[in-house]
Amino acid sequence: MAKLNCKPGDLAVVITAHNPENIGTILRVIKKHHNQNALVDFKGSHIWMAEAPRPMLYDVGGKMVRRRKGAVPDAILRPIRGLPANDEMRVTKTKVDKLPVLEVV
Repeated sequence: MAKLNCKPGDLAVVITAHNPENIGTILRVIKKHHNQNALVDFKGSHIWMAEAPRPMLYDVGGKMVRRRKGAVPDAILRPIRGLPANDEMRVTKTKVDKLPVLEVV
């Protein structure tokens, strides 16, 4: 099995889509979709159940429908993650002694 882009719980962005309106949608990956053949164009690819804050456009039997929750292929997603745990430990605060004073004229 190929390495997946996302995992359950990830926030992800849709980087390409059958329906261009869905590109750029931020969504949450919920779990593996119960039907891995749910999307005709992505048979054999890993399919997630995901939820978005705004409805995405789906082609269901030739009819266009909007849904906030639905099947999304891993191949079209890129996760949005912070720094890995080890990197977060190396981030430190920078102390600023003096801020520049701006004079308004």
